[in-house]
Amino acid sequence: MSILEDVLSGMKTPVVYLNITRMTDYRKEAHPSVYRKQKLTEEEKKSPQIYQDCSHWCLPGVPDSWNELLYAQIMVKQHQMLHQ
Repeated sequence: MSILEDVLSGMKTPVVYLNITRMTDYRKEAHPSVYRKQKLTEEEKKSPQIYQDCSHWCLPGVPDSWNELLYAQIMVKQHQMLHQ
């Protein structure tokens, strides 16, 4: 990432780089629930709600955060352009 940031900072044309890698890395959403499992036991088939432990099915996840950050970045740039 530091190599990419060095290259971007040395470019003649301004480039906005929104690094979401570190933020994404903090949230490991590995899908250990029934949605990933290939072969469910009979018990898991009967009551899947007990075996679902992946929180992003009901909570905002990483892609939602990416969208919010991108939208905020667009709004900041638009504001900067209007007030130059």
